[in-house]
Amino acid sequence: MHSFVRNPAVLPGVDVISIRSDRSFPRHSHDEFGIGYLVSGGQESWSGRGLVEAGAGDIITVNPGEMHDGIGRAGKPRHWRMLFLAPEALPRYAERRADDLVFENPVMRTPAQRGLVEGAIAAIAEARPDATDIEERVMLAVRDVFDGGDGEPFDTATDYSSGVRRVLERMHDAFSEPLSLSDYAETSGLSRFQILRRFTKEVGATPHAYLTQYRVKQAKQWMSGGMPVAEAAVSSGFSDQSHLTRAFQRQIGVTPGRFLAARAG
Repeated sequence: MHSFVRNPAVLPGVDVISIRSDRSFPRHSHDEFGIGYLVSGGQESWSGRGLVEAGAGDIITVNPGEMHDGIGRAGKPRHWRMLFLAPEALPRYAERRADDLVFENPVMRTPAQRGLVEGAIAAIAEARPDATDIEERVMLAVRDVFDGGDGEPFDTATDYSSGVRRVLERMHDAFSEPLSLSDYAETSGLSRFQILRRFTKEVGATPHAYLTQYRVKQAKQWMSGGMPVAEAAVSSGFSDQSHLTRAFQRQIGVTPGRFLAARAG
């Protein structure tokens, strides 16, 4: 059996586990809400919601205190990744009380929502997890899965609503400031989840992802004009040069140093 557990500590009440195994697990329960997906393989399990069959790509869920097991297939390991959320953390990430929430479906076959769960887990598993990025991705995944995967697909809009326009204007005017979902909610007059969902649907990226790429563009422009990398990093809103380098390489494909060397060459 291969597994890892990750608690980034930057996001209270959230843990991730990744397991690859062909073993069977006896009936047990968790204190947390669990949202995950099968990366590969398949399994059958019993739960308080009935017999469950899940295969690669399916979302799997579990409620706190819900008894369930996991029946492995000898010689055919399955690989699954799970996001666990403490009930007391639900008001922060779902904007609802845990008492008001329950997963109705133990298995979901909704590709759009699986993508949200994958994104949240991948963000937490980063070597240097980004708290703001994780919070936005966890909120999107949790709300959509709790709502049964009935949310509208994230198709980029041809025009922006007034709330999203105001948030974009604030980002462009104050991109070097430590902006948060609470700031966007205040600017738009919407709740944290409402502006997160609306922004992502209309712009095609989460607020944090959009702001990061905008900061990279600003830093790139300043560095091209001769500004030192470290100064461009802080001026564009990154915590330091290393932070800019990671974001720059992820977006542009090369480090700032190699980018500048290529321009000079």
